[in-house]
Amino acid sequence: MATEYLKDKHKLVGIRYMLLYIAGINVIISFVLHMASSFFDAFIPIYLQALIIGVFAYILPIVIYAKTNHITAQSAADKFYLKGCKVPLLILAAIMGCCFQFVVVLIDLPVNMLSGNSSSYIPGTPAELIVAIFVIAVMPAIFEEFLFRGIVFGSMSEFNTRAAMVFSAIMFAVMHADVYGFIGYIIMGLVLVSIVRRTNSIYSAMVFHFANNTTALILGYINDELVYMPVFTISLFAVGVILFIASYLLFASITKKPKEICLMKTGGLLGQSFINLPIVLCIAVVVVAEIMISLI
Repeated sequence: MATEYLKDKHKLVGIRYMLLYIAGINVIISFVLHMASSFFDAFIPIYLQALIIGVFAYILPIVIYAKTNHITAQSAADKFYLKGCKVPLLILAAIMGCCFQFVVVLIDLPVNMLSGNSSSYIPGTPAELIVAIFVIAVMPAIFEEFLFRGIVFGSMSEFNTRAAMVFSAIMFAVMHADVYGFIGYIIMGLVLVSIVRRTNSIYSAMVFHFANNTTALILGYINDELVYMPVFTISLFAVGVILFIASYLLFASITKKPKEICLMKTGGLLGQSFINLPIVLCIAVVVVAEIMISLI
């Protein structure tokens, strides 16, 4: 077991440095755009920032990683869950994704209320909403899922499934650099891993992710109307939570949970995954950047 780990250790090390690179580029671009906005009257739209970050902080490093490790289409399909998924499961994933957004809002509500945080991106016009859906819903659904549930989870799960689930979920939350939504992102990461494992396809997670982000944008867009309809809003969230629970239970009943792999101890692999230079630097970069941006 240890020999096998040492043999493929360079792959996990490469993933850790890729995460550090992504965090660094993400922070640099965010900082530059934030500073640029302070020098101009017109604020750079969030969706435009997300597009720039998506191209340089996600697409490029993923492409570089694939070329460096000689990943072919066939090997990616086998290792990173790039396999087809049945249409009924994709539809169910979309329903779960829409409804999960209501769950996330409730999970993060206590922290947001205690901190007084109310900052969130709200599209101003229908045209901006459409653009935002493409940039903030479609792109992250594709590239974040390929990174965290494909490359990160897919590679680590060869040694220990539980460690891979925990690490990929926590790093998914860390890379979003949102202290107010940290718990929500972790739970979302765990749900997404569960969906990928049960369908053996990353496409189901992409659909879930897209539906979740799209619902968040729509809720933000109609937020002003919801504020003045408290009874309707409470009912809407209650229905959303209930539908998510029901749809996930249905999903779990019609899919099979695969056997967990445990070639290495969970605690040991998690310790090696978090206590290393690139990941420590990755977390430090994200935390320091958020503090600096908040002070500007």
